[in-house]
Amino acid sequence: MKSIESKSSRVLICRVNPGEDLTDAITEIVKRYNIKSGLINVIGALSKFTIGYFDLNTKEYQFKTFEENVELVNCMGNIAFKEGEPIIHLHFQVGRPDYSVMGGHLGKPSIVSVTGEVFIYEIAEQLQRKNDPQFNLSLLDF
Repeated sequence: MKSIESKSSRVLICRVNPGEDLTDAITEIVKRYNIKSGLINVIGALSKFTIGYFDLNTKEYQFKTFEENVELVNCMGNIAFKEGEPIIHLHFQVGRPDYSVMGGHLGKPSIVSVTGEVFIYEIAEQLQRKNDPQFNLSLLDF
């Protein structure tokens, strides 16, 4: 295991508007406010969403996009950087009209329908991602 200790430096709160892509909006917030790294929490509603599942056998994400109105009941993740660019890594769950729940890795597009209420808890250090050849993924690098 590898780890670091950091302090929380500020909290940013944003409302993502209908029609906006959630990941693009969060990336814009990170750049606008010069966020170092941090934890993301989101609730709201989506009209289109893309779920990713990482297949360990192929070492690739499998993505599927759905176009339906759902509640974004949970969405959390983090902000790190690779080669100077922010990487927004989110996992999520949505509630469907039949009260079933589905979720996974949030891919693009994922379009807000009513609102996306975003809370970003910034930390004092900038986290970096580096490609891990075992999985062919950019993982946190301490």
